[in-house]
Amino acid sequence: MRTLNSLTQNLIESLTLLLQQPGEDALQTLEVCAPVLIEQLQEVLVRAVDRRDFEIQLRAVLEVWLTKYPQSSAAETALFGGLRSGGLVSHAQVTVL
Repeated sequence: MRTLNSLTQNLIESLTLLLQQPGEDALQTLEVCAPVLIEQLQEVLVRAVDRRDFEIQLRAVLEVWLTKYPQSSAAETALFGGLRSGGLVSHAQVTVL
């Protein structure tokens, strides 16, 4: 699942570029930019969603729904296949209920 916003992408790209060129210039840049980088990292942390928690919640809701509205094995397989291809569940969690 690709959920990176522009803030996160810019942060990762900037840090990657700085860390690929270790040296005095990179250290000076990090020293100047540290407050902004720390602030952005804190924003990422606040907004971050643990994908495992999301998958567990999704799985629980689907189990309840499938109990109320039973589907054929083929329909369940197609449902989880679609969720997997959309990046909403991992390969390990895809099993027919």
